[in-house]
Amino acid sequence: MILGIVGSPRKNGLTNRLVDAALEGSRLENYEVEKIHLVDFNVKPYTEVHKNCPKALNLLCEEAEAIVLGSPVYWGDISGIAKSFMETVSIPNADGKPALGIAIAGGTGKGLLSGIQSICHFFFHKRMRAIDPTPVSRFNLEEATEELVVSGHNLARLLKGNRPFQSLSEVSKYYQSLPFLNSDILDEYMLLASQLLKISQSDDVEDARRDYEKASSLIRSGNRVDAIGYAVHAYELLYFKAD
Repeated sequence: MILGIVGSPRKNGLTNRLVDAALEGSRLENYEVEKIHLVDFNVKPYTEVHKNCPKALNLLCEEAEAIVLGSPVYWGDISGIAKSFMETVSIPNADGKPALGIAIAGGTGKGLLSGIQSICHFFFHKRMRAIDPTPVSRFNLEEATEELVVSGHNLARLLKGNRPFQSLSEVSKYYQSLPFLNSDILDEYMLLASQLLKISQSDDVEDARRDYEKASSLIRSGNRVDAIGYAVHAYELLYFKAD
């Protein structure tokens, strides 16, 4: 069974939609899937009194052959309930268990990379085998939804060769190679600007593209400090508020 975990306070929001897309892909490999919402469980932040998730939630995670974990991003990080889940869940057979993380930053889109990093850091410390870290904003929502169907398919296929990591060195090398985990604020603005350039119909597209290309050139030359000004300006030129 592949378990989809929706870490949003809203049951029918974008996080739910994205987790559904990944589970749809897993079904293509004829794997049984199950989806849960953390708001249906009494998940509390870690304290000396509350150190553990509800037993039913622990058991679901232990029984799952793979996990899809999605969370919205608020102020640059995942939701409180997703964080509390990660702090308190017990998964004794987590080592090598395939996992797919999804972080959705609505509104400005800022925090999509720091959000996915939080989820992947959790997978790393649990020694799970993360694949296809997926940072999402409303600017790439449709594209990401399609990609997650493929990622869910990949997750199911990975189960056929699943194995625990053999050492801390192995798990560390594995995570060092994953995309987005070494990204910073500049990378985030470049990603958001590139997403907006794909969809924007603004009169400022060409100006934004010039700033984006200037930022790219500065990055290649190693001047990341000056590059961020151009990246931010490209983003600001094309950013639009939600309807």
